Amino acid sequence: MNYPSIRVEGAILSPDIFDQIEELPGQKPSDFGLDAGAKVKDEIARCWADAQDYWRIFQRKLETVREGNNATTETRNLWIVPLLGLLRYDIEYQAKGTEINGRIYAISHRATNSANTPVQIIGSRDPASLDKKPANAARRMSAHALVQEFLNLHDQLYGLVTDGQVLRLLRDSSRLVKQSYLEFDLDRIFTDGLFADFAILYRMLHATRLPLTNDKAAESLIERYHQDSLDQGARIREGLSNAVERAILDFGNGFLKHAENDALRAAVANGKLPVSGYYQQLLRLIYRLLFLMVIEERDLVFPVDAPRSQRDIHRKFYSVAHLRRLSEQRYLADPRRCDLWLALQASFRLYEADGPGVKLGIAPLAGDLFAPEVLGLLAGCSLGNDVLLGCLRSLGLYRHPDSGQIIRVNYAALNVEEFGSVYEGLLEYEPEFVGEGSELRFQFRRGKERAATGSHYTPDDLVQPLIRHSLDHLVAECLEAKDPEAALLELRVADISCGSGHILLAAARRIATELAVVRTGEEQPSPTAYRSALRDVIRHCIYGVDLNPLAVELCKVALWLEAHIPGQPLNFLDHHIKCGNAIVGFARREELGQGVPMEAFKTLSGDDREVAGIYRKRNKEDRKHHRQMSLDVSPELRGHIAAVLDEWRQLSVLPEKTPAQIDEKKERFASFAQGQHSRLLRNIADIPIAQFFIPKVSLNKAILVTDRQFRGYWPGGLAPQGPGADAARAMGVQQRFFHWFLEFPEIMDRGGFDCILGNPPYLGGSKIGTQFGPAFFQWLKTNYAPTGGRSDLVAYFFRRIYSLLTENGFAALIATNTISQGDTRKGALQQILDENGTINYAAPSVRWPGKAAVQVSLVSLCKGAQETSFIGTQRVDSINSYLDDSGINTIAYKLPENAELGFLGSYLYGEGFILGPAEAKSLCAMNPANLDVIKPYLIGRDINTHPEQSAERYVINFSDWSRERASKYAECFQILTERVKPFRDPVVTAGKQVHEKDYWKFWDKRLEKYATLKHLDEVLVVSRVSKTLAFTFVPRDQVFADSVTIFPFDDPAYMAILQSNIHYFWIWRYCTTMKTDPNYGPSNVLQNFPLPRGVEEDDDLRNAGRVYHKYRKGLMRVLWIGLTKTYNLFHAHDLSPEKVGRTSKKDPDTAAVGYEAVLELRRLHIALDVAVRNTYGWQDIDLEHNFHEVESLPENDRVRYTISPTARREVLRRLLAENHARTKTESKELAARPKRDSRQDMPAADGLDLFSLTSGHSKSR
Repeated sequence: MNYPSIRVEGAILSPDIFDQIEELPGQKPSDFGLDAGAKVKDEIARCWADAQDYWRIFQRKLETVREGNNATTETRNLWIVPLLGLLRYDIEYQAKGTEINGRIYAISHRATNSANTPVQIIGSRDPASLDKKPANAARRMSAHALVQEFLNLHDQLYGLVTDGQVLRLLRDSSRLVKQSYLEFDLDRIFTDGLFADFAILYRMLHATRLPLTNDKAAESLIERYHQDSLDQGARIREGLSNAVERAILDFGNGFLKHAENDALRAAVANGKLPVSGYYQQLLRLIYRLLFLMVIEERDLVFPVDAPRSQRDIHRKFYSVAHLRRLSEQRYLADPRRCDLWLALQASFRLYEADGPGVKLGIAPLAGDLFAPEVLGLLAGCSLGNDVLLGCLRSLGLYRHPDSGQIIRVNYAALNVEEFGSVYEGLLEYEPEFVGEGSELRFQFRRGKERAATGSHYTPDDLVQPLIRHSLDHLVAECLEAKDPEAALLELRVADISCGSGHILLAAARRIATELAVVRTGEEQPSPTAYRSALRDVIRHCIYGVDLNPLAVELCKVALWLEAHIPGQPLNFLDHHIKCGNAIVGFARREELGQGVPMEAFKTLSGDDREVAGIYRKRNKEDRKHHRQMSLDVSPELRGHIAAVLDEWRQLSVLPEKTPAQIDEKKERFASFAQGQHSRLLRNIADIPIAQFFIPKVSLNKAILVTDRQFRGYWPGGLAPQGPGADAARAMGVQQRFFHWFLEFPEIMDRGGFDCILGNPPYLGGSKIGTQFGPAFFQWLKTNYAPTGGRSDLVAYFFRRIYSLLTENGFAALIATNTISQGDTRKGALQQILDENGTINYAAPSVRWPGKAAVQVSLVSLCKGAQETSFIGTQRVDSINSYLDDSGINTIAYKLPENAELGFLGSYLYGEGFILGPAEAKSLCAMNPANLDVIKPYLIGRDINTHPEQSAERYVINFSDWSRERASKYAECFQILTERVKPFRDPVVTAGKQVHEKDYWKFWDKRLEKYATLKHLDEVLVVSRVSKTLAFTFVPRDQVFADSVTIFPFDDPAYMAILQSNIHYFWIWRYCTTMKTDPNYGPSNVLQNFPLPRGVEEDDDLRNAGRVYHKYRKGLMRVLWIGLTKTYNLFHAHDLSPEKVGRTSKKDPDTAAVGYEAVLELRRLHIALDVAVRNTYGWQDIDLEHNFHEVESLPENDRVRYTISPTARREVLRRLLAENHARTKTESKELAARPKRDSRQDMPAADGLDLFSLTSGHSKSR
């Protein structure tokens, strides 16, 4: 049902609630304070009659009010107070305002029976109305803003504001994303006799709906309605992506299958309309629909003063809402008729320049979205009513998953950035045509892009901290400027992987809020003032780049929607929101002077080594010739750059208030982009980068360009000519090279962007070459050197972003937590710090909200010094590249003495090597000789989950045997021939990084490493990727998987050191992670760890390790749990016998024994840590064991029973100092290591017999 007098702004309520109101809780007579036998409808009718009388009396009184009188007394006493009295409010006048933070809030009335709800009543003739600041300055802000700010600062949740013409219910907007209120047009209700609307007003705003007391506001009916609307809205928006996908497919196939669309099918068949072009036309159709549905429901089609008759004609006959209403009548879905598609196109034409909308009072929107040619061939096609109405039904209605109720989607409350969920869903697919002729079909296939590049819609919970620690600093500086308005509009903010524009929208809102405050002088500007400010901010301040054209277009739609003002056309955004590869191209013009790098001719996969060598040699000679020359570009190029900058500045200031002006601006920018200066510079800039991407093969000799030829193009006044320049130009288009100094010349001329925000795509360093090609990877490693070669993709984005900042600019970014680890840390954060950057904010490990199960880091950087830094909410002196505050020089160097102390197990590369227990037993029974080659196969999971850390599977191990020797074990050799050879052969044939050609051998055998274990019966191991980081002794005679790290120790003293918290926090500092678990690679954890001196002579340390290991082993046998569950109990703050019982599934008596055992294990761990501390000679450090938060752990799992943060920092400081000292004085000879099993000489520890007596699962080796 339509309620023309009711308007919902923001997410305060869903309009659907009005249709369901009578069925909602709180609608019985007693809920309104009526007698049980009364009828609510009768009471509403009685109040309606009385309210009409009050309205007529009030209107007659207004006729007698003299000119210039605001009619405040009349509005209050004759109209609003009596009206609210009918709704059971006890309204009391407030002679004195309320003071908050030194400011007076002169709220005129309070509802004393509804938690003193503020009620601001101004005169019906007040020229300021509700949304303007009064000209006489008696009030410092508008009536609406006054109540809104009061609610935001006070503990009251709701308030009312009215001028007698409209009545608004406001909610504390500090708890919402943006301003929200429910509005009733009283003038329209009583002038037009809208009883149904009054009934909604009664049921929604009756005094019994509001909180009775402030402390019970959450229990009030209106707050319950609000929360239910939010929950319902969230579920609906979750389904929006599916609805859009379904509508695209239905539209796509509806057009293709309609009998009258021969021209469309012919264009597809002859290739004139590729699937990408068809998909784009369908997307633009969807974007138009979404755009119009939002502005219609937000009442933004017409200016505020538009005649009601025009609004009604549009709503009843030309709106998309009209077609949405028809879509709910299934009998109208007639496939034989196409008139509704024609009707929809007629609606679209209302918004075209020079379209018929002018006659209806609708100003043209024009721009890319509503240009006549945007829909391409679709505009001339036919579409059955069944398809159109079905698509509109998909987009407009939602079926509740629990109740099955059909709910109308509330597009008015849709946050525009939530289009990002649409973007994320569409990224999963690639469009394709299948079949032909009458069988032609449009469909999606699942693509790789999103999964491969980690592109995700960014939740606002992650965006706001970024803005707070970057853009907010800049905004604060602007507000202190002589002209704050000009300073705010001078800010330049970008997102170089902008996706659907969510982060840019958040930044634009932040600036616009302050701009509106500056312009109006009100702390809570009206929606009109805010929207005007937002439009100006988006026009002047906001820039975005994305590699995906789909994302670029959706970003523009989101910005248009958010900044739309009735009566004004869509902003021109093509010069600010662009498509390109943000990290492939030159940032600044000076980079051209570097010429063609030598690395461009490195031999890559697919290259001819000889051809690459020839051009590498030639380029070397060329560069030698120019080595003594200036690296700056030539005067001719500087002249072209100056011309480009001048043209850009002229075009940027062109007006865009009318469709004609926007069309002119669009044409002028297109001419600029293809003009002489731009084309010449772009082509020259493309040439050095293209050399990385052009294959070095004989066929391409004529198009490869070396340094001398490249510099030869500089003096010319025309774009470079010849096959080399043409090939570079084509490669630049194909790869979407993006040269920042040409794309945004004014920005780079001023030094760069003030702020760059973003959530760059993430991809592991080892996958970059596979996903994007070796040439792309080679360019990254060359242009962003030093990166270490294994940096994740995000590192290159960090480096590019930092290079684009102006002095003292900020970059605030989201990254996976590898940003502070390994090569990614070195190539990104450490390099930025070395270039005098500052990390002013870090949240090292934050859980990604929603379904993307990953931990991320939030990082804010400043290109300059910053006085304050924060790790989370804690203020610190400085933040290093590990995202902690333990000092800037945190590099730990590898120690030669540790070089052979740990290694990873065997990498099989072929599941066919692995046998289950039954098959292994059968093979050995069939031929006992097979015992020679069938060995236990210990993986990381066995270490952590098996109570005795025993292998659960076996493996066929032929070591480095020849075929002749291995084939003597016929049954085992045959298994590998059948199961491994088919998998390995294609890999070996491809010839890429072949470790082992013989399929019966492990890919990485690590025989020389295993040889170091031969003198031992047991060895120390840890699961390489593990939350627990539990070290344990296991038998040596087995095959260890590459998920196991092995140490050639059998001395419990070394187990004590590695198991201690002293080593634990070193691991977290220097390891990489997989998801949230540390990855214990010996090269980056153990080889730089300074083991204490004198371990061999330290019997206290040895005994601490032996007792701890033996006790823990007994505990696991009693409870029959693995190391993971053991340490989950160890770190459980709520440890109890019941918790032990639930974890171990043991009876209460055994659980009680286990409970005491875990407590004892904690005491033994303290003793172990103390022994390790004493071995280092650090008795002065108080370890302070207790339950402490560990910041490096995921935010939802940070509490551990461990040493204190103070002790932790001091231990790490001393370990690092010891590492630096040893590095300076390192000896050439490695320290000798003991070879004996020291545990055999130790006496038995007291108090451990209970385990051998009570364990029912004890096994002996």
